[in-house]
Amino acid sequence: FVEVQRSDLVAEHVGQTGPKTRKMIEQARGGVLFVDEAYRLVKSTDGKDFGPEAIEEIMQDMTTGDPLVIMAGYRDDMGKFLEANAGLARRFPITIDFPNYSTKELAAIFELKLHKAGFRLAHGV
Repeated sequence: FVEVQRSDLVAEHVGQTGPKTRKMIEQARGGVLFVDEAYRLVKSTDGKDFGPEAIEEIMQDMTTGDPLVIMAGYRDDMGKFLEANAGLARRFPITIDFPNYSTKELAAIFELKLHKAGFRLAHGV
């Protein structure tokens, strides 16, 4: 399992993004390449962005299924991401939408993490 984000894939200079992305793909071979906030790879408005190069590099390996590629991000942003490249939606035919946690669920998660760390909330908190 290799988790990456934009800064792990996109370089600052021409010709560096492909090899940088390729390195992450190779590290994930035999497992999962998890791209968090994948929508950040979409081209910026200034036109000086190498994010699309990273997307294309990842897409080259998606036909083999190795590594398994998971792109994650907020629903609306990911919709725009999938529209940014004609081949993306076809390569990601399954989307899973996780609903936001409720306030009660977040409080329970917080309390569980506190307990695991050896802390306890004061009574009434």
